[in-house]
Amino acid sequence: MNVNPSSLPIWSYPLILALLGIVLFVGNLSPPLQVVIGVESILYLGYLIFRSVKPALKAWAVAKLLSLFPGHLLLLFAISLLPAPPTALIILWTVIPVASVLYDLLASWSMLRERVRMSILVGLYCIIWADLFVLLERVVALGRGLSGSEEIVVAVIFGVVGTVFLFVGAYRHWRVSKL
Repeated sequence: MNVNPSSLPIWSYPLILALLGIVLFVGNLSPPLQVVIGVESILYLGYLIFRSVKPALKAWAVAKLLSLFPGHLLLLFAISLLPAPPTALIILWTVIPVASVLYDLLASWSMLRERVRMSILVGLYCIIWADLFVLLERVVALGRGLSGSEEIVVAVIFGVVGTVFLFVGAYRHWRVSKL
């Protein structure tokens, strides 16, 4: 039985739990948000374990997003360290794990035609990465206390870099669907 190529190594599971514990213990999060993040992260970890024992499939997504979860937790940690983290940013972060699992599930779902599946994968890919760029921009702007023209400059820089990144990712998906 082949191990799924997008699964994380077994040693990373304690790392994910440690990062989750740090976020929940040190971050400035309300108890309801801590519960949502904790449950979602545990379910995500369960899905990672499930995928690690499932045989590798022929059709895989263009991007391997499941293994990026430790980095997503670090971003959540940065958001939670803001003096008064906006609830909207935390809720926006919760989209990332759900969309990553949907992306992975859809990549192995062969009941859809290739072009339709790839189009949906492009949409999920763009949602995940656009979400990440927005969160990163807000962390930088709020963390540095930027306002006015400084905040606009940072937003434009993140917008340009994010747009180029999304375009390249969408193009990669489109090229794969043409093959």
